[in-house]
Amino acid sequence: MNPILIIIRDLKNDKKVLKSGLEKAIEEGRPAVIAKIIERPEHLGVYNPEAEEYLVQKAWQEVDKAIEEGERLGINVYGMVKIGSLEEKINEIAKEIKAKLIVIGQKKISGFKKLVFGHSNKEGNNFEDTCPVLLVGKK
Repeated sequence: MNPILIIIRDLKNDKKVLKSGLEKAIEEGRPAVIAKIIERPEHLGVYNPEAEEYLVQKAWQEVDKAIEEGERLGINVYGMVKIGSLEEKINEIAKEIKAKLIVIGQKKISGFKKLVFGHSNKEGNNFEDTCPVLLVGKK
């Protein structure tokens, strides 16, 4: 069954995003995938492997806490941590898991608005082609 994709920046600021995504998963009887993307252009490569490993470990700690919250609600929840461009990684994950819906906070969409609202990126992909997007938070 196609999951709900929940994109978090950090749990402190994304409580509403996580809650909305988990509620959607419950409403629709779907699993959820909670993803955290460490924003960094991939063409830079690994500039400091120890620092990058630390960032990945911290990201997984937050994803694991979010997974626990979903499991307490009886939802099948999985996690992902990716490094790269926010727009590219969200699109990549959504396609990879065949997401039914992407749930994301509006704070994250400054460079992401064109994709969300149908303007194509450099590969000619857009999120309208992948799945619907639910924006959570203030405008």
